[in-house]
Amino acid sequence: MRQRIKNIVIEEFSNLTKLIEADFRFNFKRKVNNYLLSQMDEKITASMVFVSSFESKSGFAIETCAKRITRLKFGDENVPTIVNPRNLPHNIDESAIKGQIVVTDVDSANGNLRGEIAAFRANNVAYGKGKKRVESGVTMENIRKTLLPLSQKYKTDRIFSKPVDLAFYDGKMWNIMELKAGGDLDSSNAPSNVEKLLNIYVDMGIENCNAYFATLYNKDGEGNVWKGAVKKHLNYPSMFLIGADFWERILPCGFTFEDFIEIYREALEEIDLNRRINRMISDCIGE
Repeated sequence: MRQRIKNIVIEEFSNLTKLIEADFRFNFKRKVNNYLLSQMDEKITASMVFVSSFESKSGFAIETCAKRITRLKFGDENVPTIVNPRNLPHNIDESAIKGQIVVTDVDSANGNLRGEIAAFRANNVAYGKGKKRVESGVTMENIRKTLLPLSQKYKTDRIFSKPVDLAFYDGKMWNIMELKAGGDLDSSNAPSNVEKLLNIYVDMGIENCNAYFATLYNKDGEGNVWKGAVKKHLNYPSMFLIGADFWERILPCGFTFEDFIEIYREALEEIDLNRRINRMISDCIGE
């Protein structure tokens, strides 16, 4: 199982590295034309180009790893490409889908539905500080009570689909997630991300469904309390899976977050990432 996890990381990050290599020179030339960086050494600029490209592209790679690892634990049938817990009829071509989608008969674009979800979020924000803080009222219990009935209220005769970052059935519950790298969203983006998750929850239209905001790592350091604007809009910690909590929810039994970090490092060593980075940089600056 350890080797299977490593193979997933090797495959996804090998593909990622090839993508970065393919457009690295083009991206470097664009940075060279930025006069704001003109006083910087070319090697520093090239390093910045790699970091920027890696950060922007690695999110999808690690999300794909997470999805494939979740399938190792729960089985392909419980982490489907087309999430359709109510067995709605559709003619969607699974081979044309990247990631996962939720099939629904709820009119997700309906302005009144979006308004009700936005109002629910806004009326349940956290407030106060320290011992006087009151956490968000957007809890699992509250969304079942208040939002789940909307799936019937806005039910239509049409079939819609909506992408979801990660969805899986654990044998008892469906779990849907809005998945971010570190989750460092600003105060203007946090509400829309929460409403997107709650909209997908309504689309699912089933009682046995949990919704989470999840991150691939704790931006404040594992073991520390995670801080983020989303905490104002979702109950913390009940509706969050941060870093280690996320990985240990999806990793096969017996594997810890620390195990995964070690496997990840071994995988990047095997694809010789550092040498390939240095070669990209050297080729661009003529060393």
